[in-house]
Amino acid sequence: MQGPQLLQTLSELKLRFDYELPDGKYAWSALIFKGVEAFEFTGHSSCTRHQVRAYDRLVLVLDSNWLSRRAPDRGGLKHYRIYFDEVGCYDVAATMFEPRDDSSAPTTLP
Repeated sequence: MQGPQLLQTLSELKLRFDYELPDGKYAWSALIFKGVEAFEFTGHSSCTRHQVRAYDRLVLVLDSNWLSRRAPDRGGLKHYRIYFDEVGCYDVAATMFEPRDDSSAPTTLP
């Protein structure tokens, strides 16, 4: 309902998103990316078919040209991608991620 929200610190990126529960209510979840070197948002109307394939799921992009252009000398980085319908695609270069239930967090970021 509210769309994804980003919160960035020096080396961490938190991507919050709401989703519909079976009873019609909404809850929040989050992906916490650690060791972030780069991230990029592409609006829905500018997304490629490859980006749209990451619809509602986090994917690991292998042999990523995007990653090699942004951090060519950083080993251990991975290219993560997620696409939200009618919103767009987030590409993140990070060392890892962890999913997090964010249902107890406020519905807006500070």
